[in-house]
Amino acid sequence: MTILLITKISFLIFSSIPLNKLYIEKHNTQYNVASADTLKNPKDHPNDIIFIGVDKRPEYIGGQKEMYKFISEYINEAVATKKGKVNLRFVIEKDGSIGDVEILRSLCPTCDEEAKRVIKLMPKWKPGQVNYRNARCYYHMPIVFK
Repeated sequence: MTILLITKISFLIFSSIPLNKLYIEKHNTQYNVASADTLKNPKDHPNDIIFIGVDKRPEYIGGQKEMYKFISEYINEAVATKKGKVNLRFVIEKDGSIGDVEILRSLCPTCDEEAKRVIKLMPKWKPGQVNYRNARCYYHMPIVFK
């Protein structure tokens, strides 16, 4: 199995392996990246690997309309001190729960915390799959404050 160590910024530039065939494992500030084609046996990788490209993407139960309906119902825009967008990244676990919510682009501390709070309130999703098995994977989402 080929493993490359790269930084967060250079990961976006790295393109020799197709994006839907990569997985990543976080180690401090670096990532291990390898081809998912080498993962024939699910015992080949530990449970802490977070995939960035999966065979079947995770889905919010009810679809995107229901997801945005949930966010609009639970978001408290009164705490927003600015108008704009907060970009988040979170992990959809193997069981569909939400974990490791991170802010990729901040708007203001109160907006960031409100966006994180609402994401953590979400019910379980249909998890992503690699080789027909549920897998942990990242999901990116913007939340707009008006």
